[in-house]
Amino acid sequence: MEKSELIDELLRDLKKQKLEKNFPQFKLRFNPFPLAGLPRFPLPPLDLEIVDKIRHFVVSTYSEGEYGGLTIVGDYGMGKTHLLRFIQSLIEGLTKKAQKEKMDFSAVTCFIDRPEDSPQRVVHKIIEDIGYDKIRKYVWKIVIEKLGNEPTSFREKYKPKQIQLGSAENWLQLFEEPTRSNYLTFLSRFRKLNGDLKLLQENVREIIKQEIVLDSALADRYLDLILFAEEKVAESSWEILAGYVSKKDIQKKEIMFLNSIVKILKKVGFKHLYVFVDEFEDIGKLSSAKRTNYLLTLITLINKERRWSVIVSLIRDVLEEEIKKQPPLYDRLTTTMIDLKPLNEKKAKRLLASYLNVSRTEESESTFPFSEDSVKKMAKISEGNYRSFLVLAYNSLEIALREKARNINPEIVERARELRGT
Repeated sequence: MEKSELIDELLRDLKKQKLEKNFPQFKLRFNPFPLAGLPRFPLPPLDLEIVDKIRHFVVSTYSEGEYGGLTIVGDYGMGKTHLLRFIQSLIEGLTKKAQKEKMDFSAVTCFIDRPEDSPQRVVHKIIEDIGYDKIRKYVWKIVIEKLGNEPTSFREKYKPKQIQLGSAENWLQLFEEPTRSNYLTFLSRFRKLNGDLKLLQENVREIIKQEIVLDSALADRYLDLILFAEEKVAESSWEILAGYVSKKDIQKKEIMFLNSIVKILKKVGFKHLYVFVDEFEDIGKLSSAKRTNYLLTLITLINKERRWSVIVSLIRDVLEEEIKKQPPLYDRLTTTMIDLKPLNEKKAKRLLASYLNVSRTEESESTFPFSEDSVKKMAKISEGNYRSFLVLAYNSLEIALREKARNINPEIVERARELRGT
């Protein structure tokens, strides 16, 4: 086939795909299965035992306000990342609903794709995932609440020495919305009133030291983030904070750093921080010295800062061969442990129904359009691996659509298998 002919065929396929946005013969709005087996929707676990463990973990860590470790163990393709994302979405959903219904649940989650090569990157990823702008706003919220305790005397304290003061009303407007909650607007108006910026800087530093972190060097880093934010590009945000951490006393500095982040979150109303670390098995690829330093720093972080929880996923080999060599860390990461088992035929049917219900107009326990025999064949081919099973489901549904099949039978599943080359 000529290249031009292939291009024409691909354009026809794409046009057809665009027109066929649903699967009317199967009463589906779209193909709910992930193309590469990586789930798009955070669906609940199939096992009630896993659900119960998640409930216990969330309730105990939040209500006690103490550290908790949840480890998800399973082979590649068994749904570890999906379960991490589900728990994260569960906690975020709880926070949103609690705020709406004025209930006591307010937590922050952050997701780290992999642990990188140094414990410093864990704290970096926490800040990155929360968002630099949010960190700035949270620090400013703490500062402005202190500055705004006496708004009427603020003018006298920061007034310029030799030039026009500006009306008292203009100074009071600094503490009215929307100026009050926007540090850039506040600082801009403060400068226009010729306020004493140097004195403001000194006092803000003291507020940060009293309310967030006693360490002067780190307090200066936070000060830099807000008072000079308009002069910094977004990419420099981490450099501002990261400059605080040096090789000297790195564990002590990391603890101080994490403690300050947790304190900021608590000061603005969040009760708990949940940190999700995916592919934790990557630490097994580090050199012996780096791995030892990483694990020791992590256990120190956990021991010294109790107001956060860690949820990690990793393969069984790394848990047994690396983490178990550090008993204190193993104990803290596995206060709750979930071991993901391969799909059996019963769970395969429930998995299919869960995904199909995302695309159906009405929920059902049926696996239609997948026949009983096709489900058995998919479970056998995938050998219980969730990712392989979902890829087979996606390809089988696409083939059935193209061929206008009435259902998905073992023959279609076999062609889906050949399409992937398994």
